[in-house]
Amino acid sequence: MTDSVQLSSQEARNRQVVIDFYRHVFDARNPAAVKDFVAEDYRQHASHVSSGRAGLEAFVAETFHGLPQLPVQPDLMIPPAFIVAEGDMVVIAGEFPQPEPEDPTRTYPFFVFDAYRVRDGKLVEHWSGINKIAPPKPPR
Repeated sequence: MTDSVQLSSQEARNRQVVIDFYRHVFDARNPAAVKDFVAEDYRQHASHVSSGRAGLEAFVAETFHGLPQLPVQPDLMIPPAFIVAEGDMVVIAGEFPQPEPEDPTRTYPFFVFDAYRVRDGKLVEHWSGINKIAPPKPPR
């Protein structure tokens, strides 16, 4: 039996802010759209991105340097494995298959997450499941 949790209207809005942020910024490769979704005092807990809105804009610009901007699509390019909203927090996780170290023709499922705190319709804080871009090593 699956329990169903009803989101408050604020939690539903916070969830949609995160989805729209990904659609307009990352899926569309548009660093200029960061200002529409991120507060100036944005606090970043991922070591590979600087805090503040400008730090995130720079990260997005560097990530998509030389690539054309894309039109905003109605749905996320990579559907989330799950997205959870509770209070002012939203956690989104996605699957990004990685090449097997011993056999690069095969992949294994690699899940990453981002957690955001939302205030007044803007992202104000971020935690990432990745601090270094590297797949996990198997246990010894």
